[in-house]
Amino acid sequence: MTGPFHVGEQRMGEATITFSVSDIVWICGAICTMSAALAVICGVFKKAKEPENIQNGRLDALEAQVKKFGEYLDRDNRRLNAVDEGNRITQRALLALMSHAINGNDTDRLTKAKDDLEEYLIRKGDTIS
Repeated sequence: MTGPFHVGEQRMGEATITFSVSDIVWICGAICTMSAALAVICGVFKKAKEPENIQNGRLDALEAQVKKFGEYLDRDNRRLNAVDEGNRITQRALLALMSHAINGNDTDRLTKAKDDLEEYLIRKGDTIS
C-alpha cells in the first residue's frame, strides 16, 4: 500500500499511540481526584495552623502591652529617683537647721543646705513633667 497511512498502520520502526474515550475519561478522573485530594490536604494544613495564627495574634498584643508597661515603669522610676533626691536635700537642710538650733553655730553648713535646696527647687521647676 502506498500513500498516506491509515489509523492503526505502522511504519517500520515507529509506534502508534492511540487513546480511547475511556482512557481520556480515566485520565480526567485521575486529575480531578488528585486536585480534590490536594484541596483537602491544604484545608487540613490551614486548620492545623489556625490555632498558631490566633496564638501569634495574642502574643503580639501581649508584647505591645508589656512594652507600654515598660515605658510606664521607666517614667515612674525617673520620678521616684527625683523624689529621692529631693528627700535627701530636704533632710540635709533639716539636719543643718537642727545643728544650728542646738549649738548656734554651723552657719556655713546652714548656708550650704539653703543653696542646695534652692538649686534643687530651681532644677525641679525645669524638669516637671
